Amino acid sequence: MTPRDDLGARLRRFLDAAGKVGPAVGLTLESELPDLGPDTRLRTVSGTAATTTGTLFTTFARAWDFPDHFGRNRDAFDDCMRDLDAPDAAGRTPTTIVTHLTKADRLLDEDNAGFTWFADSIGFYRDHYRDAGRTFALILSTSGSRASAVRARWDAAGVPVAELDSHRES
Repeated sequence: MTPRDDLGARLRRFLDAAGKVGPAVGLTLESELPDLGPDTRLRTVSGTAATTTGTLFTTFARAWDFPDHFGRNRDAFDDCMRDLDAPDAAGRTPTTIVTHLTKADRLLDEDNAGFTWFADSIGFYRDHYRDAGRTFALILSTSGSRASAVRARWDAAGVPVAELDSHRES
């Protein structure tokens, strides 16, 4: 099994657990994810484009194709994040919804209050989708030198983070 295949297997186990009661946030040093299958709706967002709450709204709205009437506030963001399983043009609905956040160390690094709100919201989104029989997850990618700081920030916000790299498991 190649390291990439191994990451794919770890991601599938992580997503299976996230769809139940496991952590909805995972951390990897890989900047690209393997194919997660046709039933997964995946969008990639760069933390460098989401350093404030305002830029987070803009970046997620663009990546997830929020409606034009998106109100650019926390309540509107929460509403849109709970509609990510809407049918696509072909009428398909995903069973798994994943946001892959690259350069995760930069996420809301200019807005600590915004980070706390966003981090706390991940469990809310996970529970919403789990109750609808779907899986929601956020996968953080960062460099090896920044991984401990990323984990510590999420830990400080009270959000459990699953390690997705075999050499980093506890």
